[in-house]
Amino acid sequence: MVAIVVGVRDGRAYLSATDGQVEAAESAVPARFPDSDLPEEALGFRIQNYGIRKHWQMFTPRQLTAMVTLSDLVKAIREDVRSDAATAGLSGEEAEAYSATAVTFLALALDRCADSNNTLCRWDHRGKAERVTNLFARQAIPMVWDFAEANILGERSVCWNSAVRITADASEASVTESSRPGHARQIDAASAWDGLKGVLVSTDPPYYSNIGYAALSDFFYVWLRRTIGDLYPDLFATILVPKEPELVAAPERFGGDKQEAKEHFESGFRKAFAALREKMDPRFPLTVYYAFKQDDEESDVDESETEGDNGPAISRTTGWETMLEALIGTGFQITATWPVRASQAWRMRAMGSNALASYIVLACRPRPEKAPQANRRSFVAELKRDLPDALRRLQQGNIAPVDFAQAAIGPGMAIYSRYGRILESSGKPMGVRTALALINRTLTEVLSEQEDEFDADTRWAIAWFEQNGFAESDFGEAELLSKAKVTSVAGLQQAGLVHSGGGKVRLLRPEELTKDWDPTRDKRLTIWEVTHQLLRVYFHDKAGDLATADLLRKAGSRGDLARDLAYRLFGLSEKKNRSQEAQAYNALALGWPEISRLARDGAKREVPEAELFGQ
Repeated sequence: MVAIVVGVRDGRAYLSATDGQVEAAESAVPARFPDSDLPEEALGFRIQNYGIRKHWQMFTPRQLTAMVTLSDLVKAIREDVRSDAATAGLSGEEAEAYSATAVTFLALALDRCADSNNTLCRWDHRGKAERVTNLFARQAIPMVWDFAEANILGERSVCWNSAVRITADASEASVTESSRPGHARQIDAASAWDGLKGVLVSTDPPYYSNIGYAALSDFFYVWLRRTIGDLYPDLFATILVPKEPELVAAPERFGGDKQEAKEHFESGFRKAFAALREKMDPRFPLTVYYAFKQDDEESDVDESETEGDNGPAISRTTGWETMLEALIGTGFQITATWPVRASQAWRMRAMGSNALASYIVLACRPRPEKAPQANRRSFVAELKRDLPDALRRLQQGNIAPVDFAQAAIGPGMAIYSRYGRILESSGKPMGVRTALALINRTLTEVLSEQEDEFDADTRWAIAWFEQNGFAESDFGEAELLSKAKVTSVAGLQQAGLVHSGGGKVRLLRPEELTKDWDPTRDKRLTIWEVTHQLLRVYFHDKAGDLATADLLRKAGSRGDLARDLAYRLFGLSEKKNRSQEAQAYNALALGWPEISRLARDGAKREVPEAELFGQ
């Protein structure tokens, strides 16, 4: 223990720990706590490497004592609740059910306490709300060296009182006087679903090997089992959560065999989608939500699969490929796709990163049994004909650049899945992996072709940025490239794009650009400068939407091209692992709808000079 944090009128005070406080913390002697083992290895776990091998080892003795005591009290209060319910006029059966329900909610509140009262809770010192943060900011249990121990019997946000209040508020919000009775059943998605037919299906399926929910659930399960296990003997029949049935590609569950883990996942996916196809209501599509970045796992496409194409290696995701193979292989076709904004843009993984901002929702219907057949050449031609319009609609719908490659999978796979099969020149059916490669290649071509709409200076800047970013390089190299792009280094300097000197040339960073720049007076206006001036005001200076909108309004028709350039530069930044630049371009594109709306409103309010002077 290094410090005590005390709430004061104006915030928090930090005091050195006294001997008495240290002695009080170490005097607790917990007993009868769950003594269960952590898995030797599991997705999302790292703490075993540091000597934490039991679930109880994630708590201090004082925290364990508090958890055990509260668990015992929750069990003990059940009889009092039942007695009060009977006194209030409920029948014996009703009183028993009422007390079981009340105790169940209290057990859930205790689990909330566990999340915020363990040795893996961080101290959040940002802003005025300095506080203890809970363990599960994401689906993992990482190691934490410095932790904060909250007062579980206090009145702050991580105490027992607040946990009960939050649980009560949640239950009250979910059940109102106008609520109609409903029923929930827990069923394996790949099972026979006896007695069910004509169901509406909307699912967010597991993400291959990203998260092992079963092992993570043990953290809460062991306390629920201790507190209310006797109320639900079927649910808590095992010491820990069953692991084998979980649909996840976890090699550690198969002796480290990755191929066996992959086959377990793929076969489970196929069984689930086959069952869904049989049981779903044919009047409505199956909707599948997915949020998996394509470049989360990279794999080169085999030469045999690309038929000798010499394009760049294609990034793909095993998760995407597996899900699409299962969907299409069980007779579904994708009929519509659209990204849906994620609800937790603030989540830990997204902070300061290029994490996905959207889920992709796929609307799927059973493919007709007599679906046509096509060959590779006609599939590629169809992609080149239809994908550009679909991508343009995605951009106009303000799909964030970080989501763009993932969103493009939808319309591309819609073309692929409408056919019974697509044959390669060898006569073999084209696989999903090859289709994804061709979709990605077409996406790159479409984004590259947009450069034809840009001015010569901007085209030079794009090529230079791809090769050098904002770093300097030789003047001769810059001059040679300028000839190919029909411009000159001197002209680029005049346009305010580059700094040249000492035989070196570099692009000016957004924060280096002139702050009093006015596009209406710029004699050599470029899309590059418009984009980066907007980036300077919006992202670097953080001047706000109104200031950025004022600049966009002055830029006129070049505004939409500036947004297209932001998409293009985001892709190049991601490709070159320039995360800071990628984050900036992504932020500008995300803020575009509000900025452009304010720009349009400002243009409507502005009175032309001729009208102002009565001319």
